Parts: sequence; structure tokens; C-alpha cells
Amino acid sequence: MPTPAQPTQLPAEPPAPVPPAQRPPFNEISVLFPALTLYTVAYMALLTADFFLADPLNLPAGLMPVYIALVGAYAADKEIRRWVGAPEPPRKGSLFVYLWLFLFLGMAILSAFIENLAMPADATKVVLQVLGIFFGSKASKYVHDRRSAGAGEEASPAVVAGHQARILELIRARETASRAEVMAALAVSGSTANRLLADMVAQGLIRAEGTGRGTRYRAAGKDVIK
Repeated sequence: MPTPAQPTQLPAEPPAPVPPAQRPPFNEISVLFPALTLYTVAYMALLTADFFLADPLNLPAGLMPVYIALVGAYAADKEIRRWVGAPEPPRKGSLFVYLWLFLFLGMAILSAFIENLAMPADATKVVLQVLGIFFGSKASKYVHDRRSAGAGEEASPAVVAGHQARILELIRARETASRAEVMAALAVSGSTANRLLADMVAQGLIRAEGTGRGTRYRAAGKDVIK
């Protein structure tokens, strides 16, 4: 009796290739801020050693110009992001200003009471230039806030979308955010922050939890700005 023919088995299809993970876009501030922090600490350490050592250090002439260029680039990046409404990562740039002021004040007090201590030549120049950049950034923020807080402000759709993207990024980083935190991150007035948050709640992008000043906002799942 003939053996029945066995059905031909087709070869298994190879698994679909897994697409490579997409790299996040390069963010220059992720390199600039750590570089500036490291440079600040090293520069302060050198100036402090130069202040206390009997024999002054022979500091390179280009040390200060490069540092001021880094501080200027950091401040410029911050202001450009503020004015174009681009997402701005949380950062504490004003900390550098306070560190330089405390270092300068400490050196000034010690040099006034101890004769053999002299203020390093670079210290005064660095503090003055850092203060100039700091107050220039504050002036830019003031002008931006005045424009944003104007009555009947009509922001362009691109600016509104940029603000909403920054609010969502802030909420994803902290899980929740308050109106005050949104005001600080976007450098906008309270009325502008209220309007942005109310619009995003109405669009279903975020939801409000709590009441009054204790209100916090959390992502509602639909967090893509089209």
C-alpha cells in the first residue's frame, strides 16, 4: 500500500530585523554645562592657590579669555532658547556668579588683614566680566517678560507650541509641575503661565491636581504636540 505523501513544510520566515534605536538629538548644553562647571572649579582652584602661595603661579594668559567665552556661550544659548521658545533644560547658571562673588569677597577680606596676601590679577577681571554677562542675561529676561506679559498678547502658534513642548518636558522630568515652576522654566509671567496651562488642560495634554496655589499638573498621556 503506497505511503501517503507528506505535506511540504515551507521554511520559516526569518525574523524581521529590529530597527536600531534612534539616538536623541545632540544637545550642546549637555556638553557645555559640564565643561563650564569643570572649568570654573579648576580656575577657582588655581586662583585660590595663587592667592595663598608665597610664590605666585605662572597662569597661562589664555585661561581667562577662554573661560569668559564659555560663560558667554552658555548665557547666549540660554537667551536664544528663551526668545525662540525652544525647550530649555533646567540649569543653575547663576550659581557660577555667586561662587565668584564669594571667592572674590573672601580674598578681599583676607588680603585686607594679612599683608603677604595679594589679590590675583585675574580675579577682579573675571568677576567684572561674569557680572556683566549675568546682568546682560537678566536684562534680556526682563525685556522678554515684559513682552510676554503685555495685555492682549497674541503669541504665534510656533511660540505657543514651543512653550507647550517645554512644559511637557518639564513635567516628564519631574512627574508634576506647578505654575511657579512653569513660570521659572519658560521665563513668562503668571498670566501667561495660567493661559498656557489652561489651554493644555483643555486640549487633554495635561491634567490638574489640587486647587489654588497647591495645584500641580501631570501629563495626561496625549503628550505629542502636532
